[in-house]
Order: sequence, then structure tokens, then C-alpha cells
Amino acid sequence: MAVRWTFRRLSLFETSRRVTFAGMKSGRAAIVVALWFSAISVLASSQARKAWKEYVYAQDGFALRAPHDPDAHVDAALPDSTAYTVRLSPDDVITIRVPHEKRDCNAVLGKLRDGVRNGKMQKSRASSLKEVSISGHPGLEYEWNVSPSTVTRERYYCVNGQFYILSGSRSGDRPLSVEATRILESFRLVAKASK
Repeated sequence: MAVRWTFRRLSLFETSRRVTFAGMKSGRAAIVVALWFSAISVLASSQARKAWKEYVYAQDGFALRAPHDPDAHVDAALPDSTAYTVRLSPDDVITIRVPHEKRDCNAVLGKLRDGVRNGKMQKSRASSLKEVSISGHPGLEYEWNVSPSTVTRERYYCVNGQFYILSGSRSGDRPLSVEATRILESFRLVAKASK
């Protein structure tokens, strides 16, 4: 089947383009054009993903990589904390919470660990509990059901009494998105700025 492309020369103010295919109705041509523009947008979005950069928050002692600057705000659930939120989509949100009150690492992590293991932490998934660390500092990670359709993964790190709480939510049994996982895995400690 021979394909014949016909383009009409466009002026600066024209926005229409006519594409015809030999032996095809205009509906099929429109589908081909839509697919072509879809391919272009996929390429553009993959280029945008490459534009991720590192954001450093020396005042709270950490850095992370994200597609855009996280929204820093006072956390409504933990008023003595700063929350850094990255919205990848309405259903794909990553939050890093930094409580400003120093706590005993072993006591808090022990209480969290026991609560998840023994079912004392409501809606937590004991099978998801695992020990994690960052630069030799202890932590743990587990998942819990926020609602019947939403699961949140929380990762706690404790650095000399300073907690970092990393959260990512997902729908149902889907894994966290590639982008959300990339943000969580990019989290690193930096020297804290003196106040």
C-alpha cells in the first residue's frame, strides 16, 4: 500500500495541517497523526525525566533528587516538623518529614519495630518490616494500609537523635512508581548548616 503525505504550507498564524493517505479516509489519517503526536510527547516526557536535579536542604541535613523542587511546609500531622513533598501525580506523592525534636534512636525505632511485628500499629503489614540504614545510622521500613485502596511505605532513619521519615503511597497492590522509588533511593545525608 503506497502512502502519500500531503502537507499544506503553513503560515505563522495557521494551526491546521492536512495529512492524507492514499486509499484512507480522514478518520484513519487522524489516528495516525494522533499516534505520531503521542510518540513525540513520550519522547519529550522522557527528556523531561532526564532533567531531574538534586535539591539540598542543609538546614535539615539531607539532599534528594527529584523532577522539581519539593514543596517545603510545616507538617499538619507533626507540627514540630518540616515536610518536603514531591507530587508526581495526584496519586503518586513522596514526603520527607524532618521532626525538629531530638529523640532516642534505639527507643523510638524499637517501639516502631515492636508495634509493626506485634500488630500494635494499626493496619501495618508485619511482613513488610525490614531493617535499613544510611551512612551507618539505623532505620527501618514497613508498609501500612492508609485505606482499603492505598498503601504507604514509610522509611525511618535516625541520625544522632534526628529522625528522617520518608513516605511514599501507592494504590492497591501496585508497587511504588519508578519515579517515586528513584526519589526515595536518592535520599542522602549532608552536613547540617549551623543555625
